[in-house]
Amino acid sequence: MEWKYKPDSIKAATARVLALFEEFKNEYGDLFEYKKHRFTTARAREWAVELLESGINAEQYQQGRYQAVKNQKYPIERAYEFIQLCKQSAIDDYPDIREAYTRAANLKYKKHEVIYETARRVGFWELKTQPESISYKSWQKHYPEVCKEHSEGADFKVPETHQVAYEHTALQETSPMAATVDEFLNQFKRKHGEQA
Repeated sequence: MEWKYKPDSIKAATARVLALFEEFKNEYGDLFEYKKHRFTTARAREWAVELLESGINAEQYQQGRYQAVKNQKYPIERAYEFIQLCKQSAIDDYPDIREAYTRAANLKYKKHEVIYETARRVGFWELKTQPESISYKSWQKHYPEVCKEHSEGADFKVPETHQVAYEHTALQETSPMAATVDEFLNQFKRKHGEQA
């Protein structure tokens, strides 16, 4: 896979991974020392290529780095585990899966494009008519996929609703239409008054 990337890109990514390993060393102390054979320069280069291949962006990397350094019991030893942390942190930026489902089931999916897109994939009618045991299972399948796609740059649109505003203004006696309306009503009264 290395051949796909410029040497400068690999060098920069390797330097970033080596800095991450140094953070592991400072944070985990003896736990790091016990496994330091897993955090060599050669291993950092392997991580660098895997990180480039994963397509994570700088923000995802920083969020994953924070999770790896501050919220783990042990230093992350494999690149794919670190990449999962980076991608998971991006998914965590979205509403909780249950909360998102509840919004969609209550027809409030238009407030977030990811909720709307998931509702579209599950089916608006299905969300409205199927029992929760069926529609939520489908929601659990589609929601993480949509969040992942959105975090990787997919652009989902919530359709705009175009509603014609209605405003009622009472007819004023001084209005030019008042005479026309009065004439019409008088004709109506005459016709019905004659029949009575």
